[in-house]
Amino acid sequence: MKLMMIVYLAALLSACSMPTFVGDAPPIPVTSKTPDHFELPARFAFARVVYGATQAAGMRETALWTDLPNQAERLGSFSLLIGGNVHRWSATRANLIETARKQRFNYLLVVRMHPETGSADVALLHVGSGGVMATAQAVSPSGGRRGFWGGRIKNPSRLQRATLKIAQATAPVVEEMLRGAAERQH
Repeated sequence: MKLMMIVYLAALLSACSMPTFVGDAPPIPVTSKTPDHFELPARFAFARVVYGATQAAGMRETALWTDLPNQAERLGSFSLLIGGNVHRWSATRANLIETARKQRFNYLLVVRMHPETGSADVALLHVGSGGVMATAQAVSPSGGRRGFWGGRIKNPSRLQRATLKIAQATAPVVEEMLRGAAERQH
């Protein structure tokens, strides 16, 4: 009986894996050369990085990012990049690209937020090659915020307020970047 419970538990745990959403997507070929044009419509992954790790956005910021696919509908589908611990995992460029490749996304839109300067670096990456297709920067007009003693903001609600201001400045920049991608399509 004990062995049967262990086998049952092992089968249950092996069935619980990270979602990949790859049912209808073709595999992404790995290439060494970044293309000079976009193949649209495509599958876009979105990764929001704060302090070097992916972090879930607050409710008001999520509303900004979920409105983005509605405005860029003809480009393809947009989804959040999911990997490892959904709330916080290492967001190195290689990790992000590898996760996007496993989930069969064509392009990866990375928004790296810097609360201390009130700015964001935006990069649109080709998942197959790992190369950069487009970059941009956005700066919040209200400036940056620091945590107590001048370090990182550790209070989640205070961090969400800081990143919301950055997201409000970044959203138009991302829209413009995606419009440029539509103009550069093959």
